[in-house]
Amino acid sequence: MPTLYRDYRPQTFTEVLGQNHVKITLQNEIASGRPASAYLFCGPRAVGKTTLARVLDKALNCEKRKAGAMEPCNECGSCRSITAGQNMDVVEIDAASNTGVDNVRENIISFSRLSPSGSKFKVFIIDEVHMLSLSAFNALLKIIEEPPVYVVFILCTTEIQKVPATIISRCERFDFKRISSKEIVKKLSGIAVAEKIKIAPSVLNDIARLSGGHLRDAESLLGQVFSLGDKEITSEQAELVIPHYNSQEAVSFLDYLSRRDAAKAVALINDLVDSGVNIKVFIGEIIGLLRKLMLGKMNPELETGLGLELDDELEKRLAQVAGNLAWDDIFRFTRRFLEAAADNKSPLIPQLPLELAAAELCLGSTRTDNNFVPPRAAIRSEASVKAVNRAAATQAKTVEEKMTKPEVIKEAVDGSAVNLSAAAVSAKWPELLVKIKKYNHSLSFVLQNCQPQDVKNGELSLTFKYKFHQDRINDANIKVFVSDALAEVFGARLSVKSVLDENLEIRREEKKMEEAESAAPEKSHVKAAAGLDLPEAQGGLLSDILKTFGGEIIN
Repeated sequence: MPTLYRDYRPQTFTEVLGQNHVKITLQNEIASGRPASAYLFCGPRAVGKTTLARVLDKALNCEKRKAGAMEPCNECGSCRSITAGQNMDVVEIDAASNTGVDNVRENIISFSRLSPSGSKFKVFIIDEVHMLSLSAFNALLKIIEEPPVYVVFILCTTEIQKVPATIISRCERFDFKRISSKEIVKKLSGIAVAEKIKIAPSVLNDIARLSGGHLRDAESLLGQVFSLGDKEITSEQAELVIPHYNSQEAVSFLDYLSRRDAAKAVALINDLVDSGVNIKVFIGEIIGLLRKLMLGKMNPELETGLGLELDDELEKRLAQVAGNLAWDDIFRFTRRFLEAAADNKSPLIPQLPLELAAAELCLGSTRTDNNFVPPRAAIRSEASVKAVNRAAATQAKTVEEKMTKPEVIKEAVDGSAVNLSAAAVSAKWPELLVKIKKYNHSLSFVLQNCQPQDVKNGELSLTFKYKFHQDRINDANIKVFVSDALAEVFGARLSVKSVLDENLEIRREEKKMEEAESAAPEKSHVKAAAGLDLPEAQGGLLSDILKTFGGEIIN
């Protein structure tokens, strides 16, 4: 495997990816001829700390660098010897292998007393400086505090918290950041061109994402891909070495969830499984996108700096999905998929945890401490699927028609000053249920499972026992629908407020409901609608199913 991270190591400030806040300061100090005596480079691994230390070393000792210039020439004897690692005035020390105080005294303190043999500065680059012992730090402290004028220390560490404050206070500290995916892709593309290997852009994007902002990791992965041996590498070939990200499918999946389309979401999951996609990796992709949406809603700058970096097409699609998701949706989705990831350790059916999560999020199920409340749309019998689909289509058309009309009940007056007792509301409640049932059977069933209270200042309070019933009423479109029906029944436009009481005992007035329905032109009794002579228990079961899902019985 080619060592790309060594072959293509940056040799100038311009070639170093990212870290502009560090490069600008160092370049200004070099141009002004006033470098610091000690620098402390801290940050994640593989982001350019040692590389930038070597570039700084070359710039300080470059023989052909003119006054006011800041870049090393890479042509003079000093630059070439530093690049080759043969300059006697540059000492690189691995503190992880030289942790003791004796090594500091012999390799640093004693050697720093000798003037440079042929360079302007004697430079000490100490990698992983946090590995030094406390006594070694104490020995290093004095020479860093008052070094000879020709000595420059560059300390590099990935764990700044382990470096004593006395050392930090005597250095110019620079915090390095992880490199963006776009910059990594640009660097990898340049390497591929130099190696005369044609590689699919999607592969470079996957490598950049998998590297997590660490350039050396990305270059190592690219070297593995190059080892496949072809002059043109496709996504399919690269999957032999690196996992493939299904970003397009993940965005489509979230789009289906935002539109509550469980069928398409589950179908997509199974298509991916049939294609050999690792479901655990796919769940991680979904969680990453949800995190990106969360950060974007907090502050777009957070999304740019911390979120996943996608191509322009995916960014546009994800922005459209974000418009359909509220804060609560993002929180709920993220928590549920974190649970699905934990459940995906060793399932009998690998895709089942993800299918369950999709079904629950689309169909409105909720979890409690000790119980699981099934979704509103439970498993339906084959005989009622077509009827339910027809009822759903009719309901959607009706809601759409109502949404296009700004005022359904033109005669209704403003109800802000209306006050009604709970008894007065209950007296007309069956009539309201009948009118609601004309357009939405399941909503009528939800309202049967609540307790209407009194009306105060035009606001009707409804008490629910189950949270998933309350969530249904709290939907903005449903509230408008109920408000229109209330205006038709009470002659005034009332607002609706929902209250949750798990100890509530529902008092259904079935007899009044049946009388109100018999006065209406519709037939709602199960036996009459079906034309069947069913036992009472079976009729009650079918009645509950039809109240929940709507539709009709087909012989």
